[in-house]
Amino acid sequence: MIKDAVKKLVSDYSLPGKNHRIIAVGVVVNASGSGFYLTGSTLYFLKGIGLTAAQVGLGLTIAGLVGFLTTVPVTLLAKRLGPLTLLRTLQLWRASWLVALAFCTGPVTFTLCASMVMVSQGPIFPMVQMLVNTTAGSADRTRMLGVISSVINIGMSAGTLAAAPLISVGGLPWLRSVILAGAACSVLSSVVFRFLDVDTSSSEPATQKWYGGLLDVAKDRKYLALSAVNGILFLHPVLLGVAIPLWLVESTNAPEGLLSVLVFVNTVLAIVFQVHFAKNIKSSADGTRSLLRSGVMLGLFSLALIPTLYTGVWLSVTILLAATVLLTCGELFQGAGAWELSIRHAPESKRAEYLAVFSLGGSISNIVGPALVAVLITWGATGMVVLAAIFAAAAGLIVAVGQKLAQADPAAEPAAAVS
Repeated sequence: MIKDAVKKLVSDYSLPGKNHRIIAVGVVVNASGSGFYLTGSTLYFLKGIGLTAAQVGLGLTIAGLVGFLTTVPVTLLAKRLGPLTLLRTLQLWRASWLVALAFCTGPVTFTLCASMVMVSQGPIFPMVQMLVNTTAGSADRTRMLGVISSVINIGMSAGTLAAAPLISVGGLPWLRSVILAGAACSVLSSVVFRFLDVDTSSSEPATQKWYGGLLDVAKDRKYLALSAVNGILFLHPVLLGVAIPLWLVESTNAPEGLLSVLVFVNTVLAIVFQVHFAKNIKSSADGTRSLLRSGVMLGLFSLALIPTLYTGVWLSVTILLAATVLLTCGELFQGAGAWELSIRHAPESKRAEYLAVFSLGGSISNIVGPALVAVLITWGATGMVVLAAIFAAAAGLIVAVGQKLAQADPAAEPAAAVS
């Protein structure tokens, strides 16, 4: 029975086409570069360049805002260049500025280079999403995106592990080498995508104004509502990176070393089960149901933390592990539902504009989320109830939005099936 289960799990990750495999390899390499950067960048900024914590915080905040403001206009370049050309260009852009970042000497050049790196951050996944839609088609695109999400986790983990010995040696040359390794991964990923054989020419009418698609998105209230609700559910990275560490340290008597175990559990579960969660998402009703379940899981995660205010060490450890499983389920449901709904309801001729706007919901969560979650943590049990209520409201909203979206979906199931 176990052998059959393993075979079935492995078959979920099968990539029958050459283009599928090229995309997966390119994404793994690119994610490995992100793993290098995220693992070693802060130490390099502090010990390599010699910046203060305040300078690093201010510079990264500015860089984050630059990335947010440039996501839509940069993504719109896919209308002229095509998603494949834009993706490869962005990777080379990222590599160039990472090299520049590795030789910064002060807060001004650091902020400039970090900001230029972030210009490439937002548009990359929408480009991958468009390429997957082109190669896999509507029948298999969400499963394929599940594979992509899993290999992103694998690549990030590989980059993190590879960066560890370089960081442990210490010293400017070794810290700098971590940033340069991230740049090399971006270049290599661009080379891998060079072998992709797809037609990604734009179907936009020649007379279409460059901002015409954005005006259409602005008028599409259903899609804007979907983007906003998905942005709320996309708080799950903040919950893992901010809520769990703060709660564990300040509100429980669990050992601090448990944090690495919880992150490991989340990563492994995401790698193993993302495709399982995504493979059967093939309609608006499926996508809506997946986002609804995400809201429920994230709400349960929030409530599950409350007992650890009062429990002993080992019971707290057990509850935190269970809460991490709930959080991971919320993450996997959110990813699967968002991938399907965002591209299914983005008109082909305006897909770049729609996906760019959709990605802004997650960007806003990453900007606002840490402060919001930190405040709620200080409220103790009351804060967790408020957080659960936010996710419950999102779950309710996605049902209403999903019913309206399904009316425009020719492959939709009856609205009553969304439960």
